[in-house]
Amino acid sequence: MTQILVVIVLWAICYPLITTGLAAFPPFHFAALRSLLAGVCLLAAGIMLKRPLVPARGTWLSLAIVSLTFTTLGFAGMFLAGERVTPGLATVIANAQPLLAALLGYFVLTERFTGVKGLALLVGFVGIVLIAVPGLFEQSANSTPVGIGLVLTGATGVAIGNVLLKRIASQVDPLMAMAWILLLGAIPLLAAAAGYEQSALIDWNISSVFTLVVLSVFGTAFAFVLWLDVLRRAELNLLNTYSFLAPVFALLIGIAFYNERLLEIEWFGVAVVVLAVFLASRTNSVPSSAPAPAATPETNDI
Repeated sequence: MTQILVVIVLWAICYPLITTGLAAFPPFHFAALRSLLAGVCLLAAGIMLKRPLVPARGTWLSLAIVSLTFTTLGFAGMFLAGERVTPGLATVIANAQPLLAALLGYFVLTERFTGVKGLALLVGFVGIVLIAVPGLFEQSANSTPVGIGLVLTGATGVAIGNVLLKRIASQVDPLMAMAWILLLGAIPLLAAAAGYEQSALIDWNISSVFTLVVLSVFGTAFAFVLWLDVLRRAELNLLNTYSFLAPVFALLIGIAFYNERLLEIEWFGVAVVVLAVFLASRTNSVPSSAPAPAATPETNDI
């Protein structure tokens, strides 16, 4: 429970950091730098801790696909949509990810919905919609079909990546697996930055560097390792419901540090999300014991 909440809080700080950083970095450059710096940090940590540098041979295909979905598509959709869609609408679409992952998990992981689990997911999504209502009806030139498609693309990539990560989580070392997922995922982002943002300028200053480091080291490297570790020990449906808390914490961060104020309907949405997480926590819990023995790569790889 505590580990999940730490991950959610770390992901929540990414919302304001990305918005701030896009003022200094072009989107592909920003996404690539985030992924590359986080991957290098994890790789260095893994080497210092003498973790196996190369994952098991049977997991490479899965890791490569996760890098393209979870990292490349997820980051690209998130960063490119920053100036093309209102925050409220982006929040709703991005948080369709738990529902997408739950549906994929049903077929790929054979995780079945109980009545309460399915209800918790739906209640959580309703809460996100309520939180986003003011943004949904805000008139803004930044709400474009392209922006909506980008957010949906990112959410779909993360959902696919989470399902595949769940399949191989017990076969890989979390530290090194996430290092390779981030490093491999950075390659297409770097290529896109070179191809589409050749003339773009980066505003290197203390603020932009601080934003990039915090986003990469804490919001990405540390958070993703914790996420992969907890994936080894808990059902994806349970974790998906907890992920609805990310925009809730983002709103609270906005209140504390950006002098934002919530409307009554947004507070009601927060309460609904908390209810959904409570329902999910009553159906299952995250085991604190060590994960079960890993399945052989030959039978559990994609």
